[in-house]
Amino acid sequence: MAFIIFLLMKGINKLNSVGKKEEKKEEVATTKKCPYCLSVIDIKATRCPHCTSDINLQEIK
Repeated sequence: MAFIIFLLMKGINKLNSVGKKEEKKEEVATTKKCPYCLSVIDIKATRCPHCTSDINLQEIK
């Protein structure tokens, strides 16, 4: 009996998923690497908290 219910639920789930497209989410970068010490810092940072070097926006691509 449990096996029959399992097969029914499997078929129902397969029918529900037919035609649905998975949504692709684009991830927005929230961190960047310091070009001097390579530590991970916030994307809006203008100075590295680890090595205290100035980070110019043109330096990081």
